[in-house]
Amino acid sequence: MPEFDRFARNMAEASDILTGLRNRGVLFGLSRAIHHWNNPFGKLFPQTLTMVAEFEANLDHLRTREGMARARAKGRLKGKQPKLPLAARKTIHDPDDDASLADLAEEYSVGRLSCGR
Repeated sequence: MPEFDRFARNMAEASDILTGLRNRGVLFGLSRAIHHWNNPFGKLFPQTLTMVAEFEANLDHLRTREGMARARAKGRLKGKQPKLPLAARKTIHDPDDDASLADLAEEYSVGRLSCGR
């Protein structure tokens, strides 16, 4: 069963999707009942599910930011580490070196973008 929190990123996007479904004549069912978009339950239920899904997504983002802040405070979150060792980075950035980026990338087994000067 697909998770409803994957339905839309926020209330505005969900509203657009629900409007599109309603305009195409799509009905939705819950348990054994089929609901029309214009009855009270048909208006309330999808919006309520969307609100709860957005709330859960916001909580998840908040917890992620809090966890990253705790890790950063403990010195465990340092960002993406460079692919090349320090000595290799110094060699690559040496303006007197005549090696091409392709040669350096091959020598250090990395992509050419990692060798950008």
